[in-house]
Amino acid sequence: MTQVHQNVEMQDKPDGCLSPVDEEREPCLKSESPADKNNGSVTVPLTGENNKNPSPTNNNNAAPANGHGKFHPFAVPTTLEQHLLEMTGFSRVGLFVAMLALVLCAVLTISLVTMLFVWPRPQRMYPVCRSASCLRASAEVLPKMNLTVSPCTNFKGYACDGWLETNSLPAYMSTWSLKKRIQQEQKVSIRNMVVTLRNVASSNSLNWKMKNFYESCMNLDNIETDEGKPLKKIISTILGGWHVLKDFDVHSWDLPKNIVQLHSEYSVSPFFKIDVVPDDKVSGQNIIQISPAGLGLPDRRYYYRQQDQKIVAAYKQYMVDVSQMLGATSSDASIFSNDMFHYEKRIAEITPAGRQEDPFTSHRRFKLSKLKEIAGMIPLLDILQSKFPDCNISDDTFVSVVSPTYFSNLSNLISSSERSGLNDYFMWKMAEAYVPYLSVKFREIVKIYMAELTGEKDLPPRWETCVSLLQNFMGIGVSASLEANAENKDEIVASVVNIFENIRETIKSNVESSQDMESELREHVLGKLNSLTIQVGLPAGLLDEKNVSQFYSQLSIQKLDFFVNVNHAISFANYYSQIKLKFNKEEYGWLDDLVAEDPKVRYNVASNKVIVPMSMLSPPYFETGYPDALLYGGIGVEISSAILSSVYPPGVAYGKDGVLLTAHSAAVNRSIGATSEARACFGHFFKDQQIMEVENNTALTGLLSVSSVQYALQSLLKITDPGLYYHQPAMESYEYNQLFFIAYAQSQCTIKSPQQQDLDAMYDLMSDESLLLKSVADYTDGFRDAFHCSWKPNKTCKKLY
Repeated sequence: MTQVHQNVEMQDKPDGCLSPVDEEREPCLKSESPADKNNGSVTVPLTGENNKNPSPTNNNNAAPANGHGKFHPFAVPTTLEQHLLEMTGFSRVGLFVAMLALVLCAVLTISLVTMLFVWPRPQRMYPVCRSASCLRASAEVLPKMNLTVSPCTNFKGYACDGWLETNSLPAYMSTWSLKKRIQQEQKVSIRNMVVTLRNVASSNSLNWKMKNFYESCMNLDNIETDEGKPLKKIISTILGGWHVLKDFDVHSWDLPKNIVQLHSEYSVSPFFKIDVVPDDKVSGQNIIQISPAGLGLPDRRYYYRQQDQKIVAAYKQYMVDVSQMLGATSSDASIFSNDMFHYEKRIAEITPAGRQEDPFTSHRRFKLSKLKEIAGMIPLLDILQSKFPDCNISDDTFVSVVSPTYFSNLSNLISSSERSGLNDYFMWKMAEAYVPYLSVKFREIVKIYMAELTGEKDLPPRWETCVSLLQNFMGIGVSASLEANAENKDEIVASVVNIFENIRETIKSNVESSQDMESELREHVLGKLNSLTIQVGLPAGLLDEKNVSQFYSQLSIQKLDFFVNVNHAISFANYYSQIKLKFNKEEYGWLDDLVAEDPKVRYNVASNKVIVPMSMLSPPYFETGYPDALLYGGIGVEISSAILSSVYPPGVAYGKDGVLLTAHSAAVNRSIGATSEARACFGHFFKDQQIMEVENNTALTGLLSVSSVQYALQSLLKITDPGLYYHQPAMESYEYNQLFFIAYAQSQCTIKSPQQQDLDAMYDLMSDESLLLKSVADYTDGFRDAFHCSWKPNKTCKKLY
């Protein structure tokens, strides 16, 4: 067999060098030894079988011995590489590809692990309520919020900014809020009900009286034609004339008769007002209460402001305009205005400051004979006998007198006043009360004054004015007509009662387990809580149309004569006061609260009862299908406040029968001690907010507000299973405690005119919703837990009991 020499291209040799042909391009990296040299060629014996693919070989120069040749994939393998080649059986290219694949796999694995930790986690799947009520609730709550604001730093902004951006203050209002919206919707319902009432032949029926009173109010033609004549006729022919109008005889004018007529026939209150209230000395009995009144401006503090202050100037101009419209000359009207302002300032000087909260010092019980000795210039016996002709009023009749010192000083003021000045004051009080019922010229004067006083820049729509008057004069009848046709009333009542009972039991449990309460106080508080009841809406007996018609049997209404109808309605209000005084029915103590134009949850001391008007139990504030968190954050907090009002100072000063305890009773003294630390704590909070003049009443109100929220939240937690409750649609990530606080805050979202803010701050600092929500956020542990706030207040105030 013939052997041929063949050059084999690209073939590795066992010694680690390349074939001769390749060595021409890349020298061998391995040092040559003499024994290995063969002139750069390799002799390969070829047989016929392996001669199929002969490859010519060429001589190649030997590589340098120092091994500094350029590396490429076909360089000489290292020891590790040679080992891997032998283990895997791969070629050098295959090994390179395998190593590259391993590196890519490692990078991919690291990337996947990193993404696993940083990739947003999928939202937890919650059970979601899909009912129509839940959808409506979310549709109400979400748009009011501002999710770019942190609840921990700006709770009001978080809950209310969305609402504040989409709502504005109506021109004829000084306040706008969720509650005002409900009132407006209630007025629309009343209007729709009245205008669609069927025509009834009998003028004694409730429907006839409501319809014709409303239509007489809407009949502007007659009102505009009469202008100020109806009022001027009463002043000139019945009340003896008005000094500023020059139809007054100072010698023939009868002062005692005049003040009797104003109080008993027209419900005008010069110097003081007369009410019928529960007697806090005799359970189940009502009593006449006489209290200071008679200022034209809302508060005595206005009279100490600068004379050019806008509200003071507006009030003086209001007196000028009204007297001129009724016939006074410009100069006489200006003199009258200045004299009257200074006379009212004299009344302001003897008027008690602030609200009279302390039941032991705010009023005293006198026989009329004793009051005569204190205030001899005031013909109280004559006034009361005329106002309550069927009640056998005598010198031995007991009356409740708020601030007896005021009446003593008032008697001295009257005795030192000129008769013409007294006449001007009496007639101004009459005009002030009746001007809103006159033509648009007079109502425009009222509008100008109210724009400065409260910020109401326009007159309300006429239909709304008429509905408001209908509510004021025939409130029980209007409410009875609406409630009788209300849908799901039993379900609504059951839901509210359930909330009431749950919160009451929560408060009782806290009282029972409290370590800070003395036994006398604990026994008294538990006694009141155990006997506390609730009234939701009108009693069943008043929902019957025949019964309500009988109730209004003494009210006379005429067709299309609005001013006369107003006088008849005022006379009926006097008659109703006499009924309350004479018959002492328990419901007479709280019926007015149920039908008020501005509905609120209230605590009635005399009957130890929480009063909840049906008119406020409507969407968007309340709906039986709402989640518990929204119900407890809204109506629940109000009910909690009413319950606590029964057992916090001053409510704790009354027994469960409504009778006032003695000032030195153990329960009263213990309650003062039990709340002193909390009151002081809230006092410091207000001072931290740069409110330097903090009255004890303000600190108590702050304590009550925060405690009400805490007890309502605690009651919600008691009935909620964190793992089983349904979440709100579109708000699945919100927990029930967060929804509770959002619902509470949104119930406080309010827009006010600057004038109204000023006026509210005079009576109650906590009427500022910003301050209220900040105090709740700062001093409610559940708030920080709900929103995971990292901060803590410098001091934590205890809740009530």
